Amino acid sequence: MKRRLASCLAGLLLTLAGGVALPARLGDNTLKLLPSKFKLLQNIGPMRFTGQNRYSDRRLGRSFGYGASGISLTIYVYDYGLRGLTDGPDSAEVCEQFERAKREIEDGGNYQNVVLRREVTRRMTDLAGAPLAREAEYEFDRNGVHAVSVLWVTAADGYFVKLRLSLRDEVADELAEARAQILSTMAESFAARPPRASAAPPERPGTSIVIEPGNDAAETGLWFHYVNVLLGAATEKPERLPPCGGTLVPGYSAELTARRSALHEFLARDAAERGSGYFSDLAQIDAAGFLEEYVWHFLRDTRLDTTPPAALDLGGFENWLAQNFPAHIVRTGAHVRVSTVRALPLDPAP
Repeated sequence: MKRRLASCLAGLLLTLAGGVALPARLGDNTLKLLPSKFKLLQNIGPMRFTGQNRYSDRRLGRSFGYGASGISLTIYVYDYGLRGLTDGPDSAEVCEQFERAKREIEDGGNYQNVVLRREVTRRMTDLAGAPLAREAEYEFDRNGVHAVSVLWVTAADGYFVKLRLSLRDEVADELAEARAQILSTMAESFAARPPRASAAPPERPGTSIVIEPGNDAAETGLWFHYVNVLLGAATEKPERLPPCGGTLVPGYSAELTARRSALHEFLARDAAERGSGYFSDLAQIDAAGFLEEYVWHFLRDTRLDTTPPAALDLGGFENWLAQNFPAHIVRTGAHVRVSTVRALPLDPAP
């Protein structure tokens, strides 16, 4: 059956713009990808248009389904209530939609044995100026059936465009060909729209320090020390930075290092200068041997820090805290704010 699907999908490359020879012009068999003005044919290679879903929340736009034996494609077009979207895949807004869609796959509960095979930026055709999209490639099981699935997200003409292609295991070897043909079709659909001025991405500093209001004056310098340690850790492990910008969630190891370093600064002061109630509590927690447990219990990144180190005595810590500091309030007086979007590597293949 090798290349069976690829042969069927050869019809996907249907140019929607003028100036290119076509077997037939677009006619009544076209589908408007509302609310945008993009168009596709209702019959795309072996896949047939199976219907659309108009969401009650207008920010979510519509989705359009295509299907054939062993393959399904869903195209989502929406603006999420935003205006002035920058075309392409690298704005914070597109990145956020991409990460949200990934979480739906990874944590949505409909799939088992989910494996993220890779993430790249994908050029939609082999032309140098072709549109780009963020791509995540997965494999998973669903209802006992193994499948591969690819997610693409980009922005064009003021809309988010998200695609989900899934292939059952028996046709999964045709993924590369199917991907190239489907993305070429979308690129031609984009090209058929008159060019428009796209908003330029805003100029933003890479990182900044945010000092929270309400700190004790005695704590301000300690929190500056804390965030500077976090910035150093982020430089060493940039993969822990928020992919679309936002507040850095350091994770257990970096958080423990930064908080312990700030505590050492506090303890190095003369007793008369130790006016911080929070760091006084933290010093007693550390003296009792529970600083690691404290950071794990209250301050870890729950998405990434899922297995506690074996040496932690979490039950003992909870009992000790209840007896000694039942009203303790965890404080973080400063944060690192990241304003850059993490770029994904450009895959050289279309």
